[in-house]
Amino acid sequence: MRFFITIIFLLTGFSLVAQIKKVDRPNGGNINIKQPDPGFDKDSIKIKIKQFPATEYKIFNIEKDTISVDTTLTIRDAYRFNSLFRDDFDVLPFQNYGQPVTHLSFDITDHNLLPGFVASSKLTDDWRHEQTPFFKTPTPYSDLSYMNGISQGQVANAVFATNINKQLNVAAGYRGLSSLGLYKHSVSSSGRFFGSLNYQSKNNRYKLKFYYYTYEKTNEENGGLKDPAQFEQAGSDYSDRSRINVNLSDAENQTKKRRLYIDNAYGILKNKFILINQTTYRNRMYNFTQNTPAEILGDSTHTAGAVNDSVYLKEFDNLAGVKFNINNFKLQTGIRYIYQFYSFDSIKQLNGQTFPKFLEYQDISVDSKLKLHLGKLLLDGRLNIAVSNNLAGYYLKAKAKYKLPGNFKLTANLISISKRPDFKYILYQSAYDKYNWYHPDYDNVLTQKLQAGISHNKWGKLSVNQIIVNNYTYFGQDSLPRQDATGIKYAAIKYQKDFRYKKWGVSTDLQWQKVLDGQDLLSLPDFIVRGSLYFSNYYYQHNLYVQTGVTAKYFNAFYAKAYNPVLADFIVQNNQKIGAYPIIDYFVNFKIKRFRFYFKLEHLNAILKQEHPDYYAAPLQPYRDFSIRFGLRWIFFN
Repeated sequence: MRFFITIIFLLTGFSLVAQIKKVDRPNGGNINIKQPDPGFDKDSIKIKIKQFPATEYKIFNIEKDTISVDTTLTIRDAYRFNSLFRDDFDVLPFQNYGQPVTHLSFDITDHNLLPGFVASSKLTDDWRHEQTPFFKTPTPYSDLSYMNGISQGQVANAVFATNINKQLNVAAGYRGLSSLGLYKHSVSSSGRFFGSLNYQSKNNRYKLKFYYYTYEKTNEENGGLKDPAQFEQAGSDYSDRSRINVNLSDAENQTKKRRLYIDNAYGILKNKFILINQTTYRNRMYNFTQNTPAEILGDSTHTAGAVNDSVYLKEFDNLAGVKFNINNFKLQTGIRYIYQFYSFDSIKQLNGQTFPKFLEYQDISVDSKLKLHLGKLLLDGRLNIAVSNNLAGYYLKAKAKYKLPGNFKLTANLISISKRPDFKYILYQSAYDKYNWYHPDYDNVLTQKLQAGISHNKWGKLSVNQIIVNNYTYFGQDSLPRQDATGIKYAAIKYQKDFRYKKWGVSTDLQWQKVLDGQDLLSLPDFIVRGSLYFSNYYYQHNLYVQTGVTAKYFNAFYAKAYNPVLADFIVQNNQKIGAYPIIDYFVNFKIKRFRFYFKLEHLNAILKQEHPDYYAAPLQPYRDFSIRFGLRWIFFN
């Protein structure tokens, strides 16, 4: 390596010397001057690179919702400093990165008419189709971030985007996670890659969007604490969490996803009439392996030796249609063809019942979108109706925004869905006798959500949310699928406000919620509270920005769902409550230009409960002990 560096240095020196010419001084001496390069009008060293503001670097999704790159450091940005890279106000993570999270509130996660797959708890750091990013940048853009893991390991994320020319922007990114965890057999690792392309012709008539996305996650599964007393009452004897006994020692599950998306659009009549074709291909896999079956997971198995359960899903989705752009009126409509193939390794017969190897569906639906801008009112909606018996359902989403006098903003959202239950409730196969079922007679799940909110820069944000679900489908206490005809009804009120006085700030998040019907199916805390008191100031001629403070979070006790490692999903239980303990963090963050550094003393108050800890994230799954977290994020614009 030194040899190559020396050669490069010598070659560089010779090239510089070659541009130096000796001329005579008037008194006979010599002076060295720089000879200009005939290929350039100016010395390239003196040419200034044009600087673009951060607002010129755009990130948008397939719905064309656009944001500018954020280089600020606010308290809301600090809340996203975690392994999920998003605000974790209403979730409670398990003790290690990459593991499931317990949801403290209830919301609709469906964004289309298609039923879900299996192992939904594994996708905590996954990107949905609607989240995959496209970029439009005036210069090359890089975004690098890092965070230390639990015990050993790290989380690293890198994104690079550039414009090949004014018409073509490309981007690629990778996020890797590897974390050991504090307890036995809880290692997590995952990788997430995307590559995207955004192109438009010079006359702006043809547009192309493309992305390729992969996601893989592997988790060791320990089945939770074997003897909770070792955690709760043993004090310093088990302060080393790796000494605590767990239920499983040889179980592991794995999730894989592949997704390919191509969006073509060609405009005619001055782009007021656009022909569109959107194609999406998805490939998913979930696998659970175990060397020796464990009694805690099921009564018996019908296979000798190791457990190896695998399930697959392939989907092909194509939309062909037209789009109308007339001033403030935009309408898109088309025919969507959907093919789904959900499968296992073989046909299974057990206790006189036959479980099919696969489910195959071919469906047609009409998919329409509307955007209308009338002065201060913005309307946005989508309606997708299935016209075939297999999919038989609809997806309706309507959104309205209105600017009121006095800088108030009013929003209203309506979502109504009728769709098949997720595949995991209809058909499942396992080496464990318990986890084999086939329920083709399950009815569509009917979901309705109504949300209204009002916001103001000075007074904060207030939102009211109501969700009603009929034919609610879930896993019961025996880990078997159930469908309840009466369903559930949920209501919530949330208030959010950040107060600033000179160099001090207070951030507040309050949520009150109630399960009005179906409390035995969906148990949630009655309230969630989070508050931060912090100090921020500039130093060294405004080059260094420092933010430091304390964050506290609290929610009352409730019967959180238990985690099942075979299904990689949650089941209803009413034996153990969690919650009613505070989570206090101390943080110090600073920013220098586009470089941000984060430091946190996480769950600081756990030090006071070392003798008798009682903090759980789910039954038999402890929450994190006191730990030190640090990380960074650095954005480059050239």
